[in-house]
Amino acid sequence: MIVDRHPPTMKSKLTPMTLIGRAAMDRRFSSAMLPSLLREIRRNTSREKLGIAVEDGYLKAYNGNFEPVLVHRLVDIMRASQVPGSPEELFYIMYNEAEGLLNCFLFSADSDTQVSHLD
Repeated sequence: MIVDRHPPTMKSKLTPMTLIGRAAMDRRFSSAMLPSLLREIRRNTSREKLGIAVEDGYLKAYNGNFEPVLVHRLVDIMRASQVPGSPEELFYIMYNEAEGLLNCFLFSADSDTQVSHLD
């Protein structure tokens, strides 16, 4: 993770979302495995309210104190999409070189409009 010690600039539009959870998976992951992976992530009981911004080639997630908790380069994100059947949810999959694994992050918003306008 890249540490960004600066709060979002005024040009950042933070979209309020809840981090439902994340999971690591083998590089042999296929789209057919996605429903069971998302079910597994939803079983997570810890939820974290964050503000999400896409800025300067990064997806950044900030906590309530505007401290970055996730900073991911967009070029490392292999797939990002609204969840089929749950358009208020967003997932993305990225490759973690250090671990040699894929990581899936699942977020939920109050409405599908928030997800579709995340830019």
